[in-house]
Amino acid sequence: MHSKYVTFLSAFCRTKLWLSVVLLIGSLLSYSAYAAQVVATVSSNQVGVNEIFELTVSIDDNVSASALDLSPLNNDFIVGTTSTRSMNRFINGSVSRQTQWQVSLAAKAKGDFTIPAFRIGASASDPIRIQVSEHSDAAASTTDLAIEVNGRMDKSRLYVGESQSYMVQIKLGEQLEKASLIAPQGEGLEVVQVGDDHQADTVLNGRRYTIINRKYRITATKPGDITLQGAKLTGTAFKSDSSRRFGMRIPVNIQAEPMPLTVLAEPDDYKGLWLPTADLQLEQTWNKDEPHIKVGEPVSRTLTLKMKGTPQSNLPDLSLIYPDSVRVYSEKPVYQQENDYSVMTLKQVIIPRRSGTITLPSLTVNWWNTDKGEKVISQVEGKVLQVQPDATASIPGAMRPSDEHSNGASQAGISNPQGSNAHPAAVNQQVQGVSAWWPWLTLVVTLLWLGTLMMWLRSRKQPPLTTESVSSASANSSISDKLIAAVTACQPMQVQTYYNAWDKSHLPAKHRQQLDQAVSAMMAAYYSESPQTWDKSDLLALLQRQQKSRKKAQTANELEPLVPEIPAADRK
Repeated sequence: MHSKYVTFLSAFCRTKLWLSVVLLIGSLLSYSAYAAQVVATVSSNQVGVNEIFELTVSIDDNVSASALDLSPLNNDFIVGTTSTRSMNRFINGSVSRQTQWQVSLAAKAKGDFTIPAFRIGASASDPIRIQVSEHSDAAASTTDLAIEVNGRMDKSRLYVGESQSYMVQIKLGEQLEKASLIAPQGEGLEVVQVGDDHQADTVLNGRRYTIINRKYRITATKPGDITLQGAKLTGTAFKSDSSRRFGMRIPVNIQAEPMPLTVLAEPDDYKGLWLPTADLQLEQTWNKDEPHIKVGEPVSRTLTLKMKGTPQSNLPDLSLIYPDSVRVYSEKPVYQQENDYSVMTLKQVIIPRRSGTITLPSLTVNWWNTDKGEKVISQVEGKVLQVQPDATASIPGAMRPSDEHSNGASQAGISNPQGSNAHPAAVNQQVQGVSAWWPWLTLVVTLLWLGTLMMWLRSRKQPPLTTESVSSASANSSISDKLIAAVTACQPMQVQTYYNAWDKSHLPAKHRQQLDQAVSAMMAAYYSESPQTWDKSDLLALLQRQQKSRKKAQTANELEPLVPEIPAADRK
């Protein structure tokens, strides 16, 4: 009985094992039957070099557009535009899904190539063999491209150091990808692009073109006969062909015509700074035509240098030697471009330090006219200044205290004290009749007389308050206020003008010296060869301190009222 039971169990286990194996095989077959299929096809298996054909990859499922990896194609093919679409279809109550990629390809070279299998999820496509031949129409299509590259330079004869403009014009009547323009080049030539490209669309002979203009500056660095290689356009053009469904990709390598150049050396007999150019213009302006000015009054001189076809880096420095009788503050030169001219503008502020006749120097620039082949001298004249002393800068002489005392005494009719002894007999008579208290009375009268005398002398030191003095003080106060406003607004020219016109004779010598140093520091910060940031706080503090002192002095000099005001509490 026991053996039969064991035999039954053994048979049951073997049956269950076979059943599991059958179910596993069935599930695998079912998964294989229902797994999404990946299919890859091409529009043609035989193509020419650069001929465009289409690769289509599809899968029976909705997947992401990034699920397809096209990087394995980059070695042998040019990968163009790729479009992706997903579709859902309902047929007889069932739903079918599909994702499809369409890729434009072009073979890079002749030979037999294989488009590899593409794996998406658990499925993969079959590889595809492509035969690439040297297409007979490719070379002919290159000559038929509506693309032109032209280069132009006005002069073929240059001097060493001379610069000329080279203009490149590109006419594009085709669709161009990955386009690049290589600059012209040549041995012994420096080539620099100038400005940005200018682009415009136009129609020529019924066809639409894009016109691109680019400018280069060509500078000769050594003499001799040199060939300038023209600018070159590279890229890939898409050429449509009615006999082909997808057209052609044609490499573009078009170069402008080369130009022979003759570069001449600097003449042996030329002396001075070598400035070769077709045109040089030197100009100057003054802010004042009148030669009569005062000490400390600023004069502005503006120098302008223009050179044709010359880069900014080749413009010379304008240096002038001024006499010691003036201070000169030069601003930083300003550079700009006007058509084909490089322009440098230099502004100088000249301040006479002492009176007399001062001659400001002229400026001479030697240069070589490359069109005429001769040396030219351009010059601007200097200026003769008749500098007058600044009346407001001198301190008027003050009357000595001893003179004031002597004048005051004579005007008051005070005689020598010894003159009281001119009549001794009369004095003796008075003394004989004087009582004991008379010496004390004499002492009191003498003290009162001395007090009155000192008050009178103090009043003599104060000048009379006339209409002219009031007007002068008011005018000087107005100039002081304008000076403070100019300092606050950081206007150095206005500060210098108002400071020279301001009467500083009432200031202590130390305070005036501090003000002179502060104003000189301001002018140096703005107009020196290396301009710096100027802090106005020091000068402003000195001026405000002077203004407070002036107002305090005016308040102290006001007369007290003749009848003092009685407080309200005491008005009873």
